[in-house]
Amino acid sequence: MTAGTALLVGGSSEIGMAVLTELLGPPPRRVVLAGRPSGELWWNAEKLRDLGYTVRTAGYDANLRADEVDGMLAHASAEQPICLAVLAVGAMTSDSFADGIIVNGLSVSLLLRALVQRRPEQVVLLSSAAAVRPRQSIAAYSLGKQLADSTAVLLARQAADTGVRVLVVRPGFVATRMTADLPKPPLATTATRVGKRVAAAVRAQRSIVWVPRRMALTVRVLNLLPRRLLPSAWR
Repeated sequence: MTAGTALLVGGSSEIGMAVLTELLGPPPRRVVLAGRPSGELWWNAEKLRDLGYTVRTAGYDANLRADEVDGMLAHASAEQPICLAVLAVGAMTSDSFADGIIVNGLSVSLLLRALVQRRPEQVVLLSSAAAVRPRQSIAAYSLGKQLADSTAVLLARQAADTGVRVLVVRPGFVATRMTADLPKPPLATTATRVGKRVAAAVRAQRSIVWVPRRMALTVRVLNLLPRRLLPSAWR
């Protein structure tokens, strides 16, 4: 991968950072962490600086207008074009159903389109198994992820001839600080394992990767079963 700017949208994301650090390669390199101001965002920036990377932060949230998204991307690519972009944006809880769709789906889809138009070498979207197996208990999250996931799949096909590669990552439950208080279901994974699977998928120039690998078969089987026969948490 060429040595352009690496962009992480969702700069406070533990999974996003695990993926980014697997793909960055050795310093020096310019990195932009975009997200809402937070202690995690600043901590991640300092961690990368300590490793020898040149790091800047940029503001991003789901309420940005299209021109503001373009402005953020212009800021990120001001010194060097964006070569690598990792999108780790989303929230399982939201103030309303509409907000859940916007945060997890619409805003991410618009960001994906704007990114691909800038022709980075690699775009990585952190989607979810819930994009293929929607769950009633997290309906807005699932439907939003479906929108973002489908957008990325379509853009991957459209952009293939331009040299832009788009990878859709579909993890199941990932044990992070955010999910520390939740019970771990079967096939739970970690941010580190997601990062390593993504790195292998990028090297293989794949367009979709499930984490863990068995999650793809599990989701396929669950989609064949009547939901009324499943525990409520799996419906």
